[in-house]
Amino acid sequence: MKRKAIRHVGSWVSAALLVGSLAACSSGTESSTTSTPAPAATGTTATAAAKNDTPVTIEWAGYNINDVAPDANSEILQEVSKRFNAKINVWTADSQKYSEVFNVRMASGEIPDILRLKGFELSKLVDSGVAAEIPVDTIKQKAPNYYKLIMDNDTSGSAFRSSMYKGKNYGLSAFQLDGTYPTSLVWRTDWLKNVGITKVPETLAEFEDAIYKFTNNDPDKNGKKDTYGLSSTAMQTVLGAFGPIPTDVIKGTTPYSALWYTVKDNKVTMDAIQPEMKEGLKLLAKWYKDGVIDPEFVTGENKGGYWATSHAFINNRVGVTGNVMYYHWTPPLTEGDKGGPVYQEFMKVKPDAKYDETWSLGKAIKGPDGKAYGANIWGYNNETLVITKNATKDPRKLDTILKMLDTLVTDKDYYMLANYGVKDKDYIINADGSVASKLKNPTETAQRAVTTFGMYTNNPDVVKQIFKAKYVVADKVKGTGTPPSYLPSVEASGKYTADLQKLTTENYIKIITGEQTVDSFDDYVKKARSAGANEIEKQYTEVIK
Repeated sequence: MKRKAIRHVGSWVSAALLVGSLAACSSGTESSTTSTPAPAATGTTATAAAKNDTPVTIEWAGYNINDVAPDANSEILQEVSKRFNAKINVWTADSQKYSEVFNVRMASGEIPDILRLKGFELSKLVDSGVAAEIPVDTIKQKAPNYYKLIMDNDTSGSAFRSSMYKGKNYGLSAFQLDGTYPTSLVWRTDWLKNVGITKVPETLAEFEDAIYKFTNNDPDKNGKKDTYGLSSTAMQTVLGAFGPIPTDVIKGTTPYSALWYTVKDNKVTMDAIQPEMKEGLKLLAKWYKDGVIDPEFVTGENKGGYWATSHAFINNRVGVTGNVMYYHWTPPLTEGDKGGPVYQEFMKVKPDAKYDETWSLGKAIKGPDGKAYGANIWGYNNETLVITKNATKDPRKLDTILKMLDTLVTDKDYYMLANYGVKDKDYIINADGSVASKLKNPTETAQRAVTTFGMYTNNPDVVKQIFKAKYVVADKVKGTGTPPSYLPSVEASGKYTADLQKLTTENYIKIITGEQTVDSFDDYVKKARSAGANEIEKQYTEVIK
């Protein structure tokens, strides 16, 4: 059976305030944050009920930017309200304090109708009476186009898994087109040429040949032995040549590497303790001993600024880097495009650089079995929206939310409105058909209500149309990979993950650097299992059944 990688994202903020205090909450409390009067319903209203034309009130905690509420006069908010015959009260909170702020509000009796799972433990939302069951069959019936989109892209067999608890569904998965693309490697093409290599490496043997020549054959032609093959981020693809990726980036600084999990035969396992990783670490230890791995990998490749930037790469220290998406490195492709954020940093150091001449995007490396377990950063369901009992007590609320989601998938005009705003005011269409925002900053975006109702879900046909040039590049370099599947948090994860991350990072680094033997991996596995890995696997397995 094909293994399916699961990325567990971070540790969840405690939802202790919810327990007990929410079970008796009524659904009659409205948010006082933003109350926007909606225009009268028209004959084209998408969800107006025949027997009740009064706008349905929806408490919307589905998205927020910088704790800024939309302007009540925003054309976007007005149009969405009119189109769906709804009075929408938008809840706001600082993105980094999302669960903390809404925990307090909900504990005092204010319950939204739709809520991001961000920072919350689904089990506690369910057990405390906040989250409401929304059967997948109901979603299929009332939002058929959205349902089909999710299922068509469910390459990891985990549709709605992050919103499942004890066999019942409590939310909606989001779809991001970029999440269907694996992370990329980035190669110094000029270095490859300088050491006599004519193609971007694709196999483990080709990868090894390149990194040794990057170290020993003066690839930058400066007459000095001051280059290395790889640093921390490319280690992911090396380990992924043997099995599912165990962590994100191996570095010895906090926060320590996130741990990844796999579902196999309906059982969840922690990837870092699987025997395949011993083989990968053995190879990395050999490379480190031979001097082809940057000895500074322990501190990581990023020294500040945009997270995906590899300063080791852009400053001519290593010849391959990883853990990035293709769009981080794309050059300007359309009118007004400045290129990806890491591309921009690279050009500051090497202004004459050219794509496919100076650097190239590469695919995940194929291992001994011919497979490449490359990773995706997001996955199709990187966000989960929880439906609360407030929404299900009034059928019109749930119907409206599902209709809003389904319309994103079917109606290009509405998709553009929800995600980009009003044409010529919030965005313009370039001559090549691409979109350029006119909004200056996140605060203006929030005030205009741009993306507020995007529900994290792409309309792939529209996205590929308006960003055609970007996806031409993306499709050309798209390799194979293992899409991540997000699991709902469990108590053991919050209790043990931090210690396991530290234990794993320390042992992996010591094995790679030779401070510990490769055989010490077996002792690490025993320690990890007794330190909580067994309990996390057990609870994850129970929650997906």
